[in-house]
Amino acid sequence: MRWVGALVVVCLMSRGWAQPLVAIVQSREGSLYADALQRFHRALEEQGVAASTLTFTLKGDASDSELPKRVLERRPQVIVAVGTDAARLLKKHYAALPPEQQVPVVFTMVVDPVGQGLIANAERSGGRFVGVALAVRPQRQLRALLDAMPQVQRIGVVYNPADAVSQQLLAQAREDAARLNLTLVEAHAATAARLPEALASLQGKVDALWLIPDPVCAAPEPFQTILEWARQQHIAVLAFAETFVRRGALMAIGADLAEQGALAAELVAQLLQGQSPEELPLLTPRRLLTYYNLKTARELRIELPPMLLNLAQKVYE
Repeated sequence: MRWVGALVVVCLMSRGWAQPLVAIVQSREGSLYADALQRFHRALEEQGVAASTLTFTLKGDASDSELPKRVLERRPQVIVAVGTDAARLLKKHYAALPPEQQVPVVFTMVVDPVGQGLIANAERSGGRFVGVALAVRPQRQLRALLDAMPQVQRIGVVYNPADAVSQQLLAQAREDAARLNLTLVEAHAATAARLPEALASLQGKVDALWLIPDPVCAAPEPFQTILEWARQQHIAVLAFAETFVRRGALMAIGADLAEQGALAAELVAQLLQGQSPEELPLLTPRRLLTYYNLKTARELRIELPPMLLNLAQKVYE
């Protein structure tokens, strides 16, 4: 149906109307969202959607509370929320708005949109929010770690206990770890400043570290703290995205982050064509990708099975 999107744009332009505006609200700066955003822009072009885009980024301070108002003042046809923080901020702002002022929101790279209250259920959004889930069951990640390191028995994980997404992910992880006969050793860090203390509590108690998409741990500086500690302890880090493997984690398995952007573009195109967001279903990852870092493996004296390396999306030397 790409020709429909192109036809809508052509008709708008032929009547002298400006291109539709898509406002992008990004949770924060950093490379975690780069692949998704780049693919989002390319996918819009591939579908014949000639939209203008305007990007806003959360700063993590008091000014964020005014951001949704500033975005809506630009009168976008659709808003794209990249990351959980951006989606939750917009959802909170919409609670005080009348329906006619609620521009459709497409979220992407959100771990648990139903649990976050963004949509009613996976089959039908039921509101002005619709989007793409960054959903990977912990069992898939833990199983992948066992395939690479069968000797692992105790897996450490650091997270913010006040973060609702992390809480739900850990609830699933406890069940999945038990099925795999693994022991999950948890440590809490409410802020990045508490990370060293949390990591110290894991010393000598874990065989590997599992990095989850927790805002306290997954930002660039906190991850560097985690990575340096893991190197000192001579243990591997299992991550959820390629960027962490590039920086030194042993491996990662997770959703294709670029695909998250492409799927968001599909939804934006449907909304610009007049589709009601209330009727659209939640989209989920269509494939999982694995990445390995051979340099890290050599430092840890880990022999990764050739079969795993052959099936990987990318192997860093």
